[in-house]
This record gives sequence, C-alpha cells and structure tokens, in this order.
Amino acid sequence: MNLEGFLTHLRTRGYSDGTIVSYRSELRKFETFLRDRRLRVNQVRPTHIEKYIRWRDPKLEDKPATTRRRLAALSSFYDFLNVMANDHIRNPVRPLRRPRRQPPRPKPLDEQQVATLTEGVTDTRDAAIMGLLLHSGLRLSELCSLDRGSIKVEKIDGLAGSKVIGVGRVMGKGQKERDFLVDLKTLKLLNRYLSERSSDGISALFISNRNRRINQRTIQHMLRAWCRNLDLPMLHPHQLRATFATRLNKVGVPTLEISKLLGHSNLDTTMQYVKPDMRRIRTEFFAAYEKLNP
Repeated sequence: MNLEGFLTHLRTRGYSDGTIVSYRSELRKFETFLRDRRLRVNQVRPTHIEKYIRWRDPKLEDKPATTRRRLAALSSFYDFLNVMANDHIRNPVRPLRRPRRQPPRPKPLDEQQVATLTEGVTDTRDAAIMGLLLHSGLRLSELCSLDRGSIKVEKIDGLAGSKVIGVGRVMGKGQKERDFLVDLKTLKLLNRYLSERSSDGISALFISNRNRRINQRTIQHMLRAWCRNLDLPMLHPHQLRATFATRLNKVGVPTLEISKLLGHSNLDTTMQYVKPDMRRIRTEFFAAYEKLNP
C-alpha cells in the first residue's frame, strides 16, 4: 500500500503527530479490509469504500464527524497514490457524499450572565429585544418580523389568582404560524419602548435608528456592543434562545412543551438545547409508581 511513503509525505507537509497517528491507524484497518477481500488498492471503487465504512460501523453508531475523518484519511491517501502513479489511480472517495457537518450546540448563558445582561442593558428598545429573546425563545428572524399588533395581552386564571401575559403569533420556519408567550416583565419593557416611540406610523415592532424595520445584522451588532460594555463574552442571539430552552428544562418543563414553544417540528432538534435531568426523572418515576400502585 506504500503506507510509510504516505506518512512521510504527511510529515513533510506539516501534518500534526495526532493526525498522522490517526491516519496510520485508519489505513491499517483499510489494509486489513482489502486483504480479506483480496483487493489491491488500484482496484478499489466507490462501492468498496461504502462497504468499508459499513464494515467499520456495522451498528451505525458512529457520529458523522467520525465518518468524515475516515473518508478524509482514505481520500488523502488516494490523492497521494494518484500523484505517485501519474494519474493512473483514481480517488474512489471523491464521488461519495460526505455526512453533513452537525452545527455545534449553542452554549446557553449561565444565571450570572443572564442577570448582567438583563440588568445592564439600559436602552429601552434593546432591553425589550433582549427580553423577547431570553424569555420567549424567538428566532432572530421571527423577532425582526414582528409588528406592533403581533402580541396581545391576556389574563389567565391560576391557583394564585389571575396573571397578565402576552400571547404572540409569528410566522416561523417553513412558513408555519406559531404562538409564543411573553412574560409580564418583558411586556412592560415593550410598552415602555412603544410609549417612547409614540405614533410614528411604522407597523414594525422594532425599528432601527433610521426608522426602518430592524434587521438581524443590526441586532447582532447591538448585542456585541452590549457584551463589550458589560464585560461579557461575545454572544450570539441564538445563545439567548438556547438559554430560554435550558432554563425551562431546569425547572421541569417537559421537552414536548419546550419544543412547542421553540417552534420545532422535530423533537431531535429540541434535544440539542436540553438534556435529561436524571435526578428529576428518578423523582418523577417513583412518584408516578406511587400513584399507579397506592
């Protein structure tokens, strides 16, 4: 297979020791795969590469990143062979579609960061925007699309008496309308902001300094500016949405309900934001069994 020649080539190209060790291990396994099937490296076709990937992961348990690394090792090796053989050995990995790269999980804010942000933002418009992102879980695009009449004030009755909340409606992903909820504190921030704006004749709920509907880039710049002023790490608005989901999860709101509030059509998407609390699961499990078996 000319494996050592390939590894020497990687060293001269400045590859890290970790990458070289990883590639050597992968290609040793590939060598075993070919030997068991009496295949030479120049006989390998894309279908053989697919079979090798299944051979390496028969239970389909590996993460997409692991499969991408395996394909990268094989592809680099065949690129090397192609040069050594004056283009007489084609790379059988190139025609294959690589597994999609999973986006990193958004990192939620801790409680101290939430407090710093909510207490430190003094501009009325910016405070209202932060409130909606943190406490309603809106997507940035959804927030920008809101109009003055998008949120209605309602009273709900509970054990502790009636409460005032906001109920909003927005066009989410896939052109699907969904409801979202607004807490009383954020409602007050919105009312204060709109009172200061007066009747400017603009239907958009949030406007820029140029009196136009605010856009996503403006909010991103605004958040970064506040992070610098408040000595916070550079945050992305999506982290505020992740914080909304994480905080609900911590106080025991079921994942299905969090998914509904986030506007997800798939629970797997919601699971990127929440993680099971085994202590709470055990408590609820035994409480349920006591009710089932009194």
